[in-house]
Amino acid sequence: MWLKRLSPSFLFLVLTSFAFAQPVSRVQQLIDEGKYDVARNLCDSVINDPSQKANWAYYMSKQGDVYYFLGDLKESLKYYLRALEQPSIQHPENRLLREETTSYSGFVYRELGVDKKAEEFFRSALDQAFIIGDSIEIAICYYNISTVLLTQGQLDESMEMLEKAYEIDVIRKDTSAIGFDLTMMGNAMLKTNQGDKAVKYYRESIDLLLKSSGNYNSLAKRYGLLAEAFFTISQWDSATYYTQKSIESYAEKSDSLHIGVQWVKLAKIANSSGNPNLGMEWAQKARSLLSKYPVSSNHIFANTSLIEANLSKANYQNALSLLKENIDLSGKLGLLYEQRDSQQKMAGVYHLLGQHQTSYLQSKLANDLSDSISTLETAKATEQMRVRYDAEKIESENKVLQLENQVTRAELSEREAEIRNLILIGTILLIIGVSAIIIIVMRSRYRMRLLQAEINELRARIKGILEFKPEEVGIVKEQINESLQESLSDREFEILNLALSNKNNNQIADEIHLSVNTVKFHLKNIYSKLGVSNRKEALKYAVQTTTN
Repeated sequence: MWLKRLSPSFLFLVLTSFAFAQPVSRVQQLIDEGKYDVARNLCDSVINDPSQKANWAYYMSKQGDVYYFLGDLKESLKYYLRALEQPSIQHPENRLLREETTSYSGFVYRELGVDKKAEEFFRSALDQAFIIGDSIEIAICYYNISTVLLTQGQLDESMEMLEKAYEIDVIRKDTSAIGFDLTMMGNAMLKTNQGDKAVKYYRESIDLLLKSSGNYNSLAKRYGLLAEAFFTISQWDSATYYTQKSIESYAEKSDSLHIGVQWVKLAKIANSSGNPNLGMEWAQKARSLLSKYPVSSNHIFANTSLIEANLSKANYQNALSLLKENIDLSGKLGLLYEQRDSQQKMAGVYHLLGQHQTSYLQSKLANDLSDSISTLETAKATEQMRVRYDAEKIESENKVLQLENQVTRAELSEREAEIRNLILIGTILLIIGVSAIIIIVMRSRYRMRLLQAEINELRARIKGILEFKPEEVGIVKEQINESLQESLSDREFEILNLALSNKNNNQIADEIHLSVNTVKFHLKNIYSKLGVSNRKEALKYAVQTTTN
């Protein structure tokens, strides 16, 4: 979890309060180093210290970060919500902390599958982003909202959010960002089986990428997506053409793994268009190439295309041999759906060969796998319901706690009123019983006590103002790229490293001589390649990938 920028007033307080800055620097350093237990204890010590009340919102949010990295989403959500309930988070100097914490709450709700709540928090973050006035942050908020709307099946509203992000990037004249937005729109159309509309968005995205001299990986990926869109509407020639274009882009960098994946797609297109000979040729090439890499689902897909081609040519024995291989591979990889499908196909082949007993046994195995899948799906659905219940329970508990705090504050106010009345009565009695000179002295002393109390209160507020001094986070580019389908460029890796060292966008821009908007766009692309939504998730991904 990273501070994206500092307001001038907050930066001034940090620079003028070095003595109080060490705890903040320490907790972030501990998180950066992955020392989550120590960071958690430090946060607890501050949260349990009444004199540090002004800093509770920050430390509660940090505690949410710690639990997020530890994989305890429910505890993470609990602390994010508690942070948002702190009065201090409403102060203008904490508006960035409030927006970040609101967004992170939305992320947790989304991961917990509570999309309605995630949408609510993302929309709140959007309102705060408007107040901050950061157009890129606003566009990101629109994107986050679109993701949960699409999950809920609200395609029109999801597209509306994506289009708003698109409009912002058009105003900014950022052609690369526009291309990214168009790709996201195409993905939404493809996900909802609207291939013709997906074609339109993907084509526009590719045109913009070509104009902005985008990297080969992005271009190859978009060509592949365009080919998939044509495949869904059965335009085989166009699907083949753009798959070949994707292969050409991958070939420029000798990316043989992705070339093999695209060959599998060519085999699938050929089989679907009624050309099993060509399908078999492409599938065999892909199978031979992929054999050089660790076993994955790509090997199963290549075999599947080869099986379809053999079945079309009535080469049943070859198909059976490949099906047996797929059953073994999918079993080892834990891919139950693929294993079941292979068993069903094998049953069909044995039926065609007249081996009905064997066909029946294979069908039974397939049915057993279907039962296992149904059991797992039921368990998954039950777990999702339990998680949603727990999330709602956490929110309810926080609301109860908030109400209890309000009651406590009301009781304290009542006691303070009683004390004030007693003081007033005592003062009146003193006025009656003492001379004017003594009254003046007492008043002076009283004022001195009030002044001293005010000074003490100001000191208590100043105490704990902490300087944020993160250290660089070492990550290895090769290890990161090995885990990605779309590799990071040297420039993107440089920016990622600076971002994970907790430099804000302005500092990054100054260091590598780019505009702030260009830095923000690179971060947006980096998050897309890593499959994350923010710096916190990018750090988690980088740490996990580097330490594996």
